Amino acid sequence: MDSKVDMNYRFLWDKEPTDEQLLVIMQEVAEDVRLSRDKISKQISENIEREFARVCAEHKIPQ
Repeated sequence: MDSKVDMNYRFLWDKEPTDEQLLVIMQEVAEDVRLSRDKISKQISENIEREFARVCAEHKIPQ
């Protein structure tokens, strides 16, 4: 988190965050999304590989 920006903000407050606060918030959200995307992509790849191996074994297809 950027130490120059006062991040003492709550979404429940009546006032809007400053542009600087909003930038830091959105950067953190973007990083969380990147990490989630990477994790889900890995899980999908593993599932595809596992299912491919299962189908090959079921139909006796060499891999």
